[in-house]
Amino acid sequence: MLSSEAWNQIIERAKIQEFEIHTVPQNKRAPLWFRISTDGNIVIISQAKDNAPSSTLKMPRTISFDEFDRIYPYYQLRLNGSSVSQEAVRKSVNTVYIYGLIADALSSQVTL
Repeated sequence: MLSSEAWNQIIERAKIQEFEIHTVPQNKRAPLWFRISTDGNIVIISQAKDNAPSSTLKMPRTISFDEFDRIYPYYQLRLNGSSVSQEAVRKSVNTVYIYGLIADALSSQVTL
């Protein structure tokens, strides 16, 4: 799946209704839930309301497609065992949320 396809899937789903997903830690930490909404162009991340434990966010965060696209290639590298966290975090403070968005988009991918 291309980053643009994953992004469009996330945006379209959030346009219909806000939803909650969780982070995808590679270590033994418990996943944290967060809420996804959109204005149609950006993804808005906020604290979970329906699931726990929730990420602790004082204010909502926004993610643009450009930011999502910068982190997207690191997701598969990370799954393959490459140590990319420091490099990815330098590109975005929202890396943990973007990984959660990618994992959710890939897991809900419809195969024909």
